[in-house]
Amino acid sequence: MINIFKSLKEIDKLMAKHNDYRDNCLNLIASENYINPVIRKYLDSDLVGRYGCYEGLEGEEREYTGNKYIKEIETKTQNLVKDIFKAKYCDLRPIGGHIAGVATVLALTDPDDLIMEVVLENWGHGLIEPMADTVEHFDRVFNVEAIPYKKNQTIDTKRFIKEIEEKSPKLIILGSSGMLFPEAVEEIAEAAKKVGAYLIHDSSHISGLIAGGVFPNPLEQGADAVFCSTHKSFPGPQGGIILSNSKDIMLKVNEVMPSLVTSHHINRLPALAAAILEMKKYGEKYGKQIIKNSKSLAKNLDKKGFKVLAKEEGFTESHLVLMDVSEFGGSYKTARKLEKSGILTSDDFGGPDREIRIGTAEITRRGLKEKDMNQVADFFERVLINQEDRQSVVGDLKAYLKKFDKNLYCIKK
Repeated sequence: MINIFKSLKEIDKLMAKHNDYRDNCLNLIASENYINPVIRKYLDSDLVGRYGCYEGLEGEEREYTGNKYIKEIETKTQNLVKDIFKAKYCDLRPIGGHIAGVATVLALTDPDDLIMEVVLENWGHGLIEPMADTVEHFDRVFNVEAIPYKKNQTIDTKRFIKEIEEKSPKLIILGSSGMLFPEAVEEIAEAAKKVGAYLIHDSSHISGLIAGGVFPNPLEQGADAVFCSTHKSFPGPQGGIILSNSKDIMLKVNEVMPSLVTSHHINRLPALAAAILEMKKYGEKYGKQIIKNSKSLAKNLDKKGFKVLAKEEGFTESHLVLMDVSEFGGSYKTARKLEKSGILTSDDFGGPDREIRIGTAEITRRGLKEKDMNQVADFFERVLINQEDRQSVVGDLKAYLKKFDKNLYCIKK
C-alpha cells in the first residue's frame, strides 16, 4: 500500500508527533535554530501565494501587477538587512544560502576562471567543488581548487596568500560550516586585490553572530561581497541574502538572479523583518551567550576525555565546536548513535568522516547557560563512553529539558 496522507487529521497527527519529538531533543545542529513563534506567524499571510518577481537593482520594475504593498514590504526589509549587516546593497531573492552563493559565483566568473574555496574536507559548504564533480556541465565550466588548511580546521593563511600570488584566481570564497575562529579576511583581501581577484565570504553559519556584532563583519574587513543564510546562528525563517558595498557587483548579481529564482517566496519577508528587529534588540546578548556556551561546552567535553579540536587556541570563538570521534566509529555512526538518545549533532558529511559538529545557537535560545554545559557534556559521556542504556538516557534528557522551555532573546508583540 502506498504510504500517503488521507486526511487533514493525519497531517495534524504527524506534525504533533514531530513537534513533541523535537521539543524533547537536545538540538545541537549548528545549521538550525529555534524560531520565535511570534516570528513564525508572519509566514502565514496572503503573500504565501503571491509573486514578487522584479527587474532592477532593488525591485524598481515589477513583472506582476498587484505588487503595490509587496514592493513596500520588500524595500523596508531590504533596508533593515542593509542596516544590520552594514551593507549598501542587498538581494533577498535567494531562497537559501546555497543559491545565494551560486548566484554570486555565476555573476562574477567566466568559464575556466580559477575559483578557490573551502572544500568539504575542511567543512566547506561544498558550493562549487561538488557541482563540478557530479554535474558534467559544471565540470566543463568551473575550475576550482581548495584553499589550504592546517590543523584544527583553520586556514593556512601564509601558504594561501602565497598561492594567491602564484595562481592569480578570479574568485576566492572564504567561510565554512565549521568555522571556529575569525579568518584573516583583511590579509587575504589585500592579496586578492593585488591579483585582481574578487573575495566573497560565505557567512551562512555566522550571520547571526555578525548581526549581533560579536563576530567580525567580512564586508568591513575588505570582502567584495557576502552571501549567507537567515536560519542558522541567525534565528530567522529559511532563506538567503547577498550583500555588497559595490553597485557594480550587485548589478552583475541582478543579471543572473532571475534565471535561478523567479518566485522568491516573499511570504518569508515579514518574518525576516521581524527577526531583524529581534536581533536589533537582543542580538548582542544572544551572540555573546552563544560563544560563552560554545567555549564552556568544549571545555567540559575535553574534561570528559573527548578529543575537542583547537584546545590550544581556546577551542572556539563561534557558535560551534568540532570534536574528533574517530575512536567511536567515525562521525556518521557517532551522530546516529547520539540521535537515538535524543542528542542531535551533524556528522562530517562529504568529508573524511572524522569529526562531528556541535552547535549552541538553539540551546542558547532555549535558556541554557555556561553552567549547564557540564550536564550537556555528561549526556555525551553517558552515550559514547559509558555506553548506557538508550532509554535511560532518553528519559533523563527529556526530564532535564523540561527546565528549559524558555524562549530567550525573543521579541514579543
